Amino acid sequence: MKKFFPILFCICLCTTLLTGCNGPKKNAADSVQAIYELYILGNTDGIAALGIPEEDIDNARQTYHESLKETIRVKFAASGQEISEDVLNELFEARKTALSKMSASAEVISESSGKATVVVHTTYFDEDDLDADAYYEARETAWQHSFPTVADQKIFLMDTYTQNLIAAYENVTPSEKTTDIAVECVIQNNTWVPANMSSFGSDLALAITGRKLETIK
Repeated sequence: MKKFFPILFCICLCTTLLTGCNGPKKNAADSVQAIYELYILGNTDGIAALGIPEEDIDNARQTYHESLKETIRVKFAASGQEISEDVLNELFEARKTALSKMSASAEVISESSGKATVVVHTTYFDEDDLDADAYYEARETAWQHSFPTVADQKIFLMDTYTQNLIAAYENVTPSEKTTDIAVECVIQNNTWVPANMSSFGSDLALAITGRKLETIK
């Protein structure tokens, strides 16, 4: 099944966020949980407890938000459409609403010689199905109308699809079950951090949107 405009968001975690931190050393699960809460839930309490300055937290969040907005903008451009700043912000905020409903726990399953493995258990929602439903509902609506030109039809389809997607994000219900990801961590500047922040971000992006369904025992 090919979707008209599949939205694939990759979490681009800021690798500099925990660099130079001299705060209290929590365990690896605390650090991973704090990063999850910052980027997924928008909660800064955990990351602040690691001793990260508020300015660095704000800069990291801003960089992350801008990268996600640019992803949306580029994908609309690739489909031949421009997205207005207002609609872009509305779509972005709706997805943040969906993510804010997620929940997770983290646990250390092994630790030795400055290395640790943490497992994150997170709820999720199926973003592929959400996206497909938003498009096909928009297409059904478009078929019920007549348009002067194909261009007008395409604009209507995109506008309707976007509004459907916004509504779908706002009405997301997280899964009752959790999906798991393993995170390899190391100590940097007295703080546990994921050894590969990019890989962690990619795995987390897949997990929270139902693309990585795995149970780690």
